[in-house]
Amino acid sequence: MFTRMDHVAVSVKDMEKVIAFYQDIIGMEKVFDRTFDEPMARLIGVEGTKVRIVHMKLNNSVVELFDYSYPKGREPRPDPLQSDYGLIHIGFMVEDFHATYQRLVDRGVQFLGEPVEIRPGVWVAYFYGAEHEVCEMREIKQQS
Repeated sequence: MFTRMDHVAVSVKDMEKVIAFYQDIIGMEKVFDRTFDEPMARLIGVEGTKVRIVHMKLNNSVVELFDYSYPKGREPRPDPLQSDYGLIHIGFMVEDFHATYQRLVDRGVQFLGEPVEIRPGVWVAYFYGAEHEVCEMREIKQQS
């Protein structure tokens, strides 16, 4: 029986750039950093596998970053859409939505579109992470 979701994983091209993004922009903490070979080769069924895995944590949420030195990853589509099949974004809850949005804009973070009050008291915006992965910021304000 499943009890809860544990983490989201992203395969990355430039680990240091991605770690810096999740630390400096999102405010996550690096809590795990290790390289795996033979056990991971058995897990994914590719002999010779070597991968560095880093866990970035924010409260109880973890983004698990994979940097494969072998096998090499393939480039993602240059024109990803939110409507594409598969994982489409990593969602983060925020406090003070508009101040957080402005802080990201000031840091040069690129947004897909504009912030939207998707329903009363719920603000959402999508932005690109360090390697063009889509992230969501959302705030749910208590209604009076």
